[in-house]
Amino acid sequence: MIKGFRGTSLVDYPGKVASVIYTYGCNFRCPYCYNIELVLPEYYRDLPDLSEDEVIEKLRFRRDFIQGVVITGGEPTIWEKRLLFFIERLKFDVSLPVKLDTNGSNPKFLKLLLDEKLLDFIALDLKTSPERYREIGGNFETIKETLDILQNHKQMVEIRLTLYPGLIDEEDLKMLLPYLKPFQKIALQRYIPEKNLSGKPLTPYTHEKHEAFFFIIRDLLPEEFILKRY
Repeated sequence: MIKGFRGTSLVDYPGKVASVIYTYGCNFRCPYCYNIELVLPEYYRDLPDLSEDEVIEKLRFRRDFIQGVVITGGEPTIWEKRLLFFIERLKFDVSLPVKLDTNGSNPKFLKLLLDEKLLDFIALDLKTSPERYREIGGNFETIKETLDILQNHKQMVEIRLTLYPGLIDEEDLKMLLPYLKPFQKIALQRYIPEKNLSGKPLTPYTHEKHEAFFFIIRDLLPEEFILKRY
C-alpha cells in the first residue's frame, strides 16, 4: 500500500509540521498528475514497498517534532480496509492528527472514516466541471455524493482546484460554483508544467488569468475563504 515517506513537510498539512505517507495506485488519470510513479503500474511495481510497521516506527521516532500525518497518493481510498486499519494505528498507537488527500471517488468509505472520527483534515481535489469528469475516468455523481457528505464537516475540509488549461477554464469553474459554495476553504493551485501523466506539458495560465479565476470565486465566497497558491 505504501511506496513513499517524507519525514518532514511544512506545506502539506495547513498549520502543522507533518510527515507525509504516499500510497500507490489511482482510479483517475489526470493529465497534469506529476506523481506518475504512484499512478502507473509500470512504474510503481518497481518501487519498494514500505510496511505499515516500518512507517509507524518512523513516525514514533519523529513524534516530538511533527504535529500531524498526511496520507496522499495516488488515491489512498482505493485501499479501503487496509487504509482503515492503518489510520487506526496512526490515531491510537502514535496519537497524531491525520489529514487525507483524496479525489473524492469513494464516498462510502470516506463517510466511514468520518463516522469513526479517524480524520482531522481532508483535502478534496476537484478536477473539472461535472460534464468533463469522464475525461479522467471519473463520475461526477460519485463526487457530488462526497461533497454532500463533506458539507457536514466543512470546518475540516479544503477544496483544491488545480488550474490546468486542459481541464478547467472559466466556464468549467462557473459550473462548479454551486458545489463550492458550502465550503469555507477553497485553494486555487497553479499547474506546474513538469513531468506529468500526459507526457505533453501545457503552458500554464498567466498570472492575469489566475486572477480572473480568483475573481469568479470571490463573487461567490468571502475573500478570506479563498487561498491563492499561484
